[in-house]
Amino acid sequence: MDRFFSRMRANARKLDRDERPAPGLNLSFEDPADFLEVITPARVRLLQKINQKGVPLFALAAALSRDPSAVRRDVTLLESKHLVKTRRVSNPGHGVQTVVERAAASIELAATV
Repeated sequence: MDRFFSRMRANARKLDRDERPAPGLNLSFEDPADFLEVITPARVRLLQKINQKGVPLFALAAALSRDPSAVRRDVTLLESKHLVKTRRVSNPGHGVQTVVERAAASIELAATV
């Protein structure tokens, strides 16, 4: 809680000086069990491989050496928690593909014990 209010005070000071706070996403879990249900080592690696521009889902699965259906399930869960976004884009000559991008350049995750 202290870090939250400290961060908000720092952001308010920046806004008072007409500066933009650094873009980021902070997600806190009240129950550590919820945190561990959402954040697994495989999902952390997935988040690290995604950039702001986006990565095609199949390329992401290949880069992580994981089954595309497992990556799709993880992306769906992370999207439900607003950590990533997906969009469908045209894949010239091959239909459409799903592109995955992070919801913010910086993501901070915390659990309270």
